[in-house]
Amino acid sequence: MRIRVTPRDGTPSGNETTDRRRWWVVAQDHVASPRRTDERYSLIVGYHRPPVPRHQALSSPNGILPTLTALFSRGLRGIWVAAGVGDDIDEGEHEVPLTLLRVSAEEWRGYFHRACKDTLWPILMSEPRRMRFDAGAWTHYRAINQRYAQHIRAQAARGAVVWLHDYNLWLVPGLLRRIRPDLRIGLFHHTPFPPPHLFAALPTADEIRCSLAQLDWAGFHTTAFADNFGHTLGEQPTLPAVGVHPLGIDRAAIEALARHRAAELPSKRYTLVLSVERLDYAKAPIQKVDAFATVLDRRPDLRGRLMFRLICPPPESGITAYDTTRSTLERRIGEVNDTWRGDGWQPIDYISRTLPLAEVIDHYVAADVFWVTSLQDGMNLTAKEFITAQAAVIESVVPPGVLVLSRYTGAATQLGDAALLTDPRSHENLTNTLTHAISLDHTERRRRLHHLANLLGHDHPVDWATRIIADIQTGTSHSVPTPITPELWQPIE
Repeated sequence: MRIRVTPRDGTPSGNETTDRRRWWVVAQDHVASPRRTDERYSLIVGYHRPPVPRHQALSSPNGILPTLTALFSRGLRGIWVAAGVGDDIDEGEHEVPLTLLRVSAEEWRGYFHRACKDTLWPILMSEPRRMRFDAGAWTHYRAINQRYAQHIRAQAARGAVVWLHDYNLWLVPGLLRRIRPDLRIGLFHHTPFPPPHLFAALPTADEIRCSLAQLDWAGFHTTAFADNFGHTLGEQPTLPAVGVHPLGIDRAAIEALARHRAAELPSKRYTLVLSVERLDYAKAPIQKVDAFATVLDRRPDLRGRLMFRLICPPPESGITAYDTTRSTLERRIGEVNDTWRGDGWQPIDYISRTLPLAEVIDHYVAADVFWVTSLQDGMNLTAKEFITAQAAVIESVVPPGVLVLSRYTGAATQLGDAALLTDPRSHENLTNTLTHAISLDHTERRRRLHHLANLLGHDHPVDWATRIIADIQTGTSHSVPTPITPELWQPIE
């Protein structure tokens, strides 16, 4: 597996300069030039969902959907291939070139709810006990991947770059290679990639492994995930080039909104612990509520002064594990609030809907602690948004907020111990790290926030995407060094 390491700031050194200039020029040319031939495209983006329609506001400028949308809006000449459930989605409602695979509700349930979320997702999240395999659902998964391959085949010009996204399309590389060997096929994993022993627990591991070996390029947020991928494919006759490209955020957009909103925020009534995350057992929301309850039990002085605000919009209904998680979470929140509420104070403020970005920024700026407890996470962009919003108003918000970050996130690899690292698989560690975060003084909070903001860098997500397209086109491997390894994490006990 070919991985070339470059300095953290991306500056080439020594004899890499010429090569880096060459692939950067390729990337810029690829974005700028209208490479469409005989109604076919020289770039195909494959994702399991379509972009947000033009009449619908984005909930954030960050994440893969906004990044790809912004990439196309800057003049990228290609087409987005996505699944469309039912007949309600109109390709003309979107600002980017889009072609849809029409999928019935039954097919979507088998493909996404069961094969993706019941079988593959637990393995990616290192939760194999949750895995449920359904042969009929896997038939839907295989069939939809086959349709993606056929759809891309019809859209792609000779030698086109195909950029696939995530585990939802794991079988496409192998299927597409058989019918279009001329294509340059890459796949970026926004999720973690599991170690080989967990991957092997999948009943279809061999089928997936053979398909992934047909990639020209595979991308990841961290070196650890890339290494897992390489070890998993180790015995395949051919291996793809591998790139490690941690995704950043649009810092300028978050900073501008934070500065605009900060002056209008009301004064604080409570010490605020904040989490912003979609509903998913992999985010450990129930473990978080249990740890918060323990803090209240052990620290009577914090009752009436400490609040945990959990902004946790649910995913689409019908995914069994998520529906169960939501039911248990809401029951536990009710129990904690019933136990401790009093004198107009309720310890947990649960917001189970998607908020406009401006309101999310208000919560980021108001938070004394931002609490990320993922059991596994490819990156975690909300942590980066929190840092950016807080750093933008550091002179006017006293005291600054502190980041408590799961050691199992890709962001922890990048940010290291500038955050307070926590282990969501340990109740005591969750409890003790949160207690420690609440007690940090102003000077330490400010020092950590400055360090975190410097570690983020200013790489725009569109630049991130542009480099990946170039790497797929050229089969180039790149990696960035990591500031901290799991062995160096020191949990607070």
